[in-house]
Amino acid sequence: MGQYITYVVVTLVRTLLYALEIAMFLRALLSWFPIDEESRLMSFLYTITEPVIQPIRALLYRLNLFQNSPLDVSFFITYIIIALLSMLL
Repeated sequence: MGQYITYVVVTLVRTLLYALEIAMFLRALLSWFPIDEESRLMSFLYTITEPVIQPIRALLYRLNLFQNSPLDVSFFITYIIIALLSMLL
């Protein structure tokens, strides 16, 4: 019984991480196009991804790293962390 519960939890977490990866990829891809940031799709993607990116962004800001970078480095770091977590599961 314990193995079944562990399997279900790991599968659920892996699925959620994969969905988050897709949402982050879509957010990055759509940022290249002139899409209204107030659209439903962009609002949904920001709502899903921003709570995950914000702690990394705050940490980098507090450490005074990458503040003058034209790229959102916190986005890339978060994406890599999520990808590593999903691979470890």
